[in-house]
Amino acid sequence: MRLALGEKRAVFHVREALPFEADAGLLAVASDGMTPVLVDDSWGHGATISEALAIFEYLEDLLPTPPLLPGGPLERAAVRALTIRAIRTLGPIVENVVHEKARKALARGGAPDTAVLRQATLAASQTLDQIGRAAEAEGWIGGKKLSIADMVAAAHFSVLDYLDAVSWSSAPAGKDWYARLKQRPAFRPLLGDLLAGLSPPPHYGDLDF
Repeated sequence: MRLALGEKRAVFHVREALPFEADAGLLAVASDGMTPVLVDDSWGHGATISEALAIFEYLEDLLPTPPLLPGGPLERAAVRALTIRAIRTLGPIVENVVHEKARKALARGGAPDTAVLRQATLAASQTLDQIGRAAEAEGWIGGKKLSIADMVAAAHFSVLDYLDAVSWSSAPAGKDWYARLKQRPAFRPLLGDLLAGLSPPPHYGDLDF
């Protein structure tokens, strides 16, 4: 969501939610306590939109330039399908890595399960390789123009990279795709985010890693 807002040069304020525990501020706008949530005060009554895809679609309607669902109906449908696939594929990988490397560490819940992490890293590398091949052929995941499919996938890989769970050397084309996204002005603020108690690897903030 922040990537899309940044690409569209929207003025926005980030409200961070407490990790791994109930957050009263978040629960006030999202009864299920799930992120992301967009609160738009431009209508005068704090309209609330939840779920990543719904937020992207809302932003695309509200701020159509630059388009992040480019092309005609078929092209946009393809980008939506790729975005859903990225969420379904990378979401469980991120959940496993976050549980093993972040939740356990912060809650002192024991050592991470190395078998789970090994499998997650392998799955992430395979997905990164597929993304790299698509981007190498077309420029971006869904075609010649940057789209929400790239942003959703990159947001997942940013979390995995923070937790040092990506083998970048195994997918050079995927690494190049991600590096191009990291270098965009909209992406750079994400690289300054820190999770208290856990530091990212040295290359995390490097734009030309």
